[in-house]
Amino acid sequence: MEGMRVGLRLGTVLVLFAAAAFLLHSAAPVTGAVNPASVYAVPSTLGVWTGSDGAPEDVLPVDSSEKISVRRTYHHGDQVAWVSVALFVGQDNEIRRASVNRIYPGRAVNRIESVSLSAPLYGAGTSPVALSAVVVQQEAHRLLVAYWHQIGRRVFGNDYRFRFALMRDMVVDRHADSMLVRIATPAGPESQLSADLAVVERLAVDLYAALGGGR
Repeated sequence: MEGMRVGLRLGTVLVLFAAAAFLLHSAAPVTGAVNPASVYAVPSTLGVWTGSDGAPEDVLPVDSSEKISVRRTYHHGDQVAWVSVALFVGQDNEIRRASVNRIYPGRAVNRIESVSLSAPLYGAGTSPVALSAVVVQQEAHRLLVAYWHQIGRRVFGNDYRFRFALMRDMVVDRHADSMLVRIATPAGPESQLSADLAVVERLAVDLYAALGGGR
């Protein structure tokens, strides 16, 4: 009797392994959820801001895993802001995923402080979306960097929620791409932080609308 039970357990395990192997073999190929044209939708003007091509790498580092990206520098009077929108594809292969160490500057940095930022990206009257934001303290200046990951129209300001959503999309929907959207501005003293965050919030709303929600 005991031998029969062991045989049944072993048979069940073998059946499960066979089913898993079949599902992996027969699964549809991984495709894209983000229209690459969305990346090129980064406009030459954002509201009252006028843009030009390019953004300094010491402000918004380039990630070697980017498939395509658009980088712009915007000016409004004596204010400046830098924007990068990058597409990452084939992230079922881990080496193609965005590096958390390349989102904001990591060299010659004295301090990195997380700050609270949210923006009504989905339109007026909707609940604000919490975004990731940090103040990077360097030797001679401070830099405010806000960013989010985007899959289709969905915005993820939390890195862990984004990783979970990406894994879910890869397994269920067979999608493995996303955009990383970053906005950086010089940061003033601590007393000016609220005003700096308000500038970035407005830029984030205009940029998300310009991208067409990733479609």
